[in-house]
Amino acid sequence: MLGILRFILVSGIMVLLLGPLIRHIQNTVIEPSLVLLVDNSRSIPETYDDRVFNDLIDQLGEFIDNIPDRHLAIKIKDLSGTDYRSFNDINFDAPSTDLNNVLRNIENEYEGKNLSGILLISDGIYNQGSSPLYSNFRSPIFCLGVGDTTEKEDIILKSLIHNKMVYQGNQFLIRAEIYNKGFAGKPITINLNNKGKIIDAKHLEISSENGLQTVEFEVNAEESGMQRFEIIVNPLSDEFTTENNTLSAYIEVIEGKEKILLLAHAPHPDIKALKSLVEKNENIQIEMVLPGFYTEISEKYDLAILHQLPDSRNTFGDEIQKIVDGDTPILYILGSKTNLGKFNDINQTISIKPLRNQSDNAFVSLNTNFTLFNINEAAKSILSDLPPLNVPFGEYSVKGESETLLYQRIGRITTDKPLLVIHKDMSYKEAVLVGEGLWKWRLNEYLITESFNGIDDMFNKVMQYLSAREDRRKFRVYPLQKEFRDNEPVIFENEIYNDIYEKIYDQKIDLTLRGEGGNTFDYSYVITQANSQFRIGGLEPGVYRYSARTSLNGTDLTSEGMFSINKLLIEITNLKADFGLLRELSRRSSGRFYTLSTLEELSEDIRSTEFHSLIYSAEHYMAVINLKWIFFLILILISLEWGIRKYLGGY
Repeated sequence: MLGILRFILVSGIMVLLLGPLIRHIQNTVIEPSLVLLVDNSRSIPETYDDRVFNDLIDQLGEFIDNIPDRHLAIKIKDLSGTDYRSFNDINFDAPSTDLNNVLRNIENEYEGKNLSGILLISDGIYNQGSSPLYSNFRSPIFCLGVGDTTEKEDIILKSLIHNKMVYQGNQFLIRAEIYNKGFAGKPITINLNNKGKIIDAKHLEISSENGLQTVEFEVNAEESGMQRFEIIVNPLSDEFTTENNTLSAYIEVIEGKEKILLLAHAPHPDIKALKSLVEKNENIQIEMVLPGFYTEISEKYDLAILHQLPDSRNTFGDEIQKIVDGDTPILYILGSKTNLGKFNDINQTISIKPLRNQSDNAFVSLNTNFTLFNINEAAKSILSDLPPLNVPFGEYSVKGESETLLYQRIGRITTDKPLLVIHKDMSYKEAVLVGEGLWKWRLNEYLITESFNGIDDMFNKVMQYLSAREDRRKFRVYPLQKEFRDNEPVIFENEIYNDIYEKIYDQKIDLTLRGEGGNTFDYSYVITQANSQFRIGGLEPGVYRYSARTSLNGTDLTSEGMFSINKLLIEITNLKADFGLLRELSRRSSGRFYTLSTLEELSEDIRSTEFHSLIYSAEHYMAVINLKWIFFLILILISLEWGIRKYLGGY
């Protein structure tokens, strides 16, 4: 017996030394899943009175509770993808419906899992995203239609068309689109309100049983800042709902336009080209001054364009010196009449040493490493085809912190001489175009592309960069956007700087919001390097003014501004249930369509359906020596032989 034990032990160890492998098969069982997707949008409760809607909720809750699980994992989700333990926990207050997106998200979530089907409880109305009929879904979708499919008599204020921004003192239009279902021949009144007061009213007679009509209001922009204008359609007695009779327009009224001064040595085609490209931007006002048409320059300008100035006759010499001394950003456009000696003395961007007073024809070469702003593709594609500019022939040297946008190309050779260069020092902003003939560029681009988009966009960006004022405040609090919807949080960005303008954190900030009705909301928070934003949710629609305060080295700093919150009403503009969409969606996905009257049939179908589990088998090979029980078997054999010999006195 001891010999047999020793033989088995030694033989086993010898076999293990050969490294044998065994095949291992592991089975994983995945139970089937059924997702109950509930359309919890506002359009569903709007079609029922409170008592009927509560009965509907109880009926659907009881139906879901009685679904037999039978190894079936049931998940209840709403449009946002939130999971619920009970149907009765769902609030039907979603401001919009995107059926296609939520269905695709569910399929992505259950990728590789055993999704047996989706039961969609909905009225079939979607108002965001694309139609779910355009997508191919792998899982069957069973649709339970709720809501009312009958057409209801209603007046709906569909939309408002207006500018987002206007200038103070100007007039602007607000166009209201009014859709009616029924009420043909009846008159309605539309009011325009501002700060709770009626400032205008229009009367309209409904022209057809089902149609769209427009009403325009002409409004004066009197008060600067964010303004809320409310359009209200006075309700008729038989309307289904009046909640869709009101919309608000949030318009920012700006105090004044950006002003540009154009000083020129003499009339020139470039001047007309500059005026044309500047006037494309309605936020800019340009004033041209030529010799003989002189008006006193007394205003503060956001940008001055000097065309072939300064010149040898000292044209506008006093005015140019006043512009330079006043730190007004300047765009120099050089030409044959420019006095380069005077130009070198007053500009801080480039120095040109002319040789024999000669000129050269320079084509364009773009600096691909330019970083101050982006050049659009239209400009990039046209630059190589532009005609040359007449530029001074000589030695060029760039001064200080400047960056070249365009280089001179002589023939096929790109030189290091700048054609358009920009001074980067924010305390003294300049740009220099060293040649005349901008008008040829615009005409040549139009000849090739039938548009001026490339050249105009490039020069507008140059002027925007020059005229933009740097914000040197040490404390800034601002919302990420001017207008928010009532279903999204208001997000504030916070920036605090020390004396050398390095960002600092861990500062306490006190924020106060003031609504239109005088209500105030106070918040306190501390920003960190990981999170410099602050979020506020649950605010009512309207215009809000905010004031933020902090203390830095004993000094109180403040930051103020305005923003608006717009009410999202798309769920109540259409309340007619679309069972046709649900039927087609079920048919295309190999599901079925049910209504509340066939709820028992749906229950029976679920009970009778065989939901199958999925079994995934994984096969892999492993060394026998890695099996734990082999170790314990060898240990037992050794211990058994040793124990017997010890007991019999063999040791």
